[in-house]
Amino acid sequence: MASSERYFGPEVVDVDEGGLLVRELKAATAFLIGTAPIHEVHVTPAARAAYINKPILIRRQSDITRHFGPVRDGYTIPQKLNAMFSKARTAGIGTICVVNVFDPAVHKDGANTPDPSRVTALDIIGTFDAAGNPSGLKLAYSCYQAYGWFPKILLATGFDGLSGVRAELGVIAGRIRARYLLDAPLGVTVQHVIEARGPSGSFDWQTSDRRAILCWPHMKVVNLDPASSTAGKPIADAYSAHLAGVMLSSVMEYGYHHSPSNRPIAGIEEAAQQVLYIPGDKTSDVQELRGAGIVTVEERWGKGPHVSGNRSAAYPTVTDMRNFIHVQFIEDVMDEAILHFLDEWKDRNANPASLEKVEDRINAYGLSKTVGKDPALYDFRFSFDRKKTTPASIADGWLYWRQDYAPVGLMERLTVERSINIDLIRNALGLATTTDPQVA
Repeated sequence: MASSERYFGPEVVDVDEGGLLVRELKAATAFLIGTAPIHEVHVTPAARAAYINKPILIRRQSDITRHFGPVRDGYTIPQKLNAMFSKARTAGIGTICVVNVFDPAVHKDGANTPDPSRVTALDIIGTFDAAGNPSGLKLAYSCYQAYGWFPKILLATGFDGLSGVRAELGVIAGRIRARYLLDAPLGVTVQHVIEARGPSGSFDWQTSDRRAILCWPHMKVVNLDPASSTAGKPIADAYSAHLAGVMLSSVMEYGYHHSPSNRPIAGIEEAAQQVLYIPGDKTSDVQELRGAGIVTVEERWGKGPHVSGNRSAAYPTVTDMRNFIHVQFIEDVMDEAILHFLDEWKDRNANPASLEKVEDRINAYGLSKTVGKDPALYDFRFSFDRKKTTPASIADGWLYWRQDYAPVGLMERLTVERSINIDLIRNALGLATTTDPQVA
């Protein structure tokens, strides 16, 4: 609209159309917190300071040692990053924001030697200092301001069993629309794992959080630490980092609307414990574990280890479709895209033309997810709610909208109804039917 001030002669006026496109943020993103032997690659305290409670982006496996040092027993970050990158295919695995909380000048044993076992739950949980600067897990909140995206997967592998860490992961995941992966302790059995979903378990997996993903068992990998007594030998490694790598690779290769289940787990020798899987058997270990909302592994002859499980910890307590991992992922990505689009329209005039543009553009985005050979949605509708929005709410600057969508489902259970049809024998042998004329 041109200025109301009187002006003589030609002029060019910019027309502010508001947001034009609904654009999705990065989906193949993760946040990994843990410990790294940074003193082996960064000699001075000043050089190390850049790698202590500071977010570092890792996109290539070749960057791991340069930033965080080699694989060493007792340290988590190099090993977990290698586990994740071993799942990369042609498209890679996206971007990982990594935070090391180990300080070799602080975490020492009695002999004044750097000791990663001195890292505590409080180091992992982190805090906000007097100036509002975050540390530990709370650095996940700063990713959007720093990089323009929030991580979609949170990992505190090796520390998620410590008091307070799981709770903090859940709080952060809920706020930034992420999911967090939890490992069962090494060596527990199928019975222990299922019991942990109830009040009498030997460890605590009592949660129905649809952002929590429960992982069992550990995987066997070759120890890459040349200084270890088990160098070059298979050792047990927590499942969560391997599953995160599969999830990120799946997002990059197929899209965030695909399940990570029935995808190969590359870079491992085998599962650290046997998990019985018999196709069609409703009582095998895999069936029991999946029925308890646990993501496990299945192996069969000629196939190798694959991820097995589509559901979060919300299953089976919560019957909402969001207990499917891919459905929650779809909703999170859409919510972010729509909220960021609407943010451009915030504090603009609520005239009919603007309301129609918002409707049209968000509907165009949502409906684009329903077409093609690999749609993420069955249908999508977004509209200005003319019933809930009242003159009083308009006067108060409050407008209501309505979004309905149907995410694509999975072929999780495939039932074949079988019967023997003896009429097929007649067809095969060319036998006469009862309606055929009698042959003399």
